[in-house]
Amino acid sequence: MTPYVFLAVLVALLAGLGVGKAWERYKLRDGRWIDRRRLRETPHYMLGLNFLVDGQVDLAIDELTQATSSAGDALEIQMILGNLLRMKGQVGRAINIHQALLQRPDLTTLEHAYVLLCLGLDFRHGGFVDRAFEAFQDVVRLDPGNRYALVNLQKLHEEQHQWAEAARVRERILGLDGDDNTTGRRILGFLRNEVGRAQLEANPGAAAGVFRAAIDTDAQNAPAYLNLGDVFERQGDVAAAVREWEHVTTMQPERAHLAFDRLEQAYTRLGAPARFVELCERLIAAQPQDWRARLALSRHLSAAAQHQRAFQLLLDALGHHPHGIAIHQAVWRTLSALAFDEQLVRAYIELTREAVFYLDPHVCTSCRYRSTELLWQCPQCHEWNTFVEERLTPARPAAVDPGPTEPA
Repeated sequence: MTPYVFLAVLVALLAGLGVGKAWERYKLRDGRWIDRRRLRETPHYMLGLNFLVDGQVDLAIDELTQATSSAGDALEIQMILGNLLRMKGQVGRAINIHQALLQRPDLTTLEHAYVLLCLGLDFRHGGFVDRAFEAFQDVVRLDPGNRYALVNLQKLHEEQHQWAEAARVRERILGLDGDDNTTGRRILGFLRNEVGRAQLEANPGAAAGVFRAAIDTDAQNAPAYLNLGDVFERQGDVAAAVREWEHVTTMQPERAHLAFDRLEQAYTRLGAPARFVELCERLIAAQPQDWRARLALSRHLSAAAQHQRAFQLLLDALGHHPHGIAIHQAVWRTLSALAFDEQLVRAYIELTREAVFYLDPHVCTSCRYRSTELLWQCPQCHEWNTFVEERLTPARPAAVDPGPTEPA
C-alpha cells in the first residue's frame, strides 16, 4: 500500500468517526438538526426526572412538558410524559401524545414498537379493549419477542374470559422464558383449568382432558384436581374422584380444606366414613396449626353425637385461629348440644377473651385486596395464586380442663 493510499484510508476512517460522533449527538428531525445532548442539559428534563424519582408525578409532568419545548420534542421525553399522564388518569392526553409520535417518519422499528406499546397501555387503561388488542398485536408483529406486549395481551384475554386465547399467549411467553419458569407454568396451569371449567357443562369428557393437561403443566394445581374429581363423580366413578381430591390433601395440605366436604360425602358413599377421621387426624399431626382440619373433624364428630370430643377440637382450633368466625359458630352449636355446660362455657370465654374478629381473612399479596374466600385469581390486580390467609397473634391457650372426652 502506497503512503498516499494509506493516508487516504486514514482520513476516511477519521471522517467516519467524526460523522458517527456527530450522529450520536445530533439527529435530523422534521427537516432540522436536533442536539440530542440537550435532553440532559435542559434543567426541566433533569428536574422532571428528580420529581419522578421522588414520586411527585404532577411536578414531573409540569417539568417534562416544559422540557419538550426546549429539547425539540424529543421522542424519549414525549413517551415518558404520555406514560405519566396515563398514570394520572389523563388517558385522552396520553393517547394524543403517543398517536402523534407514531406519525414521525424517522422512527426505527423498535421505537415504533415501543410507542405502540405505550398506546396499547393507554387504550387498555381507558377501557378501549378492541383498540388495545390491536395495538398490542401490532407490537408483537414488529417485535415478536416483546414479552410485555404478550403479557398485556394475555391479561386482556383473561378480562374477557377468553381462556383458551389467554393460554395460547402464555405458551408463547413460556417459549421466550423457557419451560423451567415455574411461575409461568403455574399461570399456564391455572389458565388451562379455566379452559376446562368453560367446557365442563357442554363436554365433561373434553374438560377432564383439559384438567389433566393443567395438572401435567403444574402438579400443584389444586383447582384442577378438584375439578377433575368432580368430573369423575358426575360419571359415577367415586373412587377415581376420591383419588383426585386426595391429591390436594397430600400435595398442598394447606389447601386440603377445599376437598373436605367432597371427601366426607364420598367416603360415606364408599361405606368408609372412618377414612375422613383418619384424614383429618393425619393432617393435624403433620400440621399442628391446621385449624381447618380440626373444624372439619369436629363437625363430623358432632354429626355422630360425639360433642365432647368435638368441643375439645374446636378449642384447639381457636388457639391457632382465634378470629375464625366459623369456629365460634361451631363452638356455640356444640355448646348448645352440650346444654351449655358451665365449665365448658367458661373455658371458651377464657380462651377468646383477647380474640379479634373480622370477616375477610384472605388478602392478596400483590395488591392487598381482601376477600371472604380463597380466590385463585385476584379480581383487582388479576394476578394468579396470590391469596394467603391473614392471621393475628394466637389467643392464650386455655388452662381449664373441659372434662373427660368420649371414646371415638
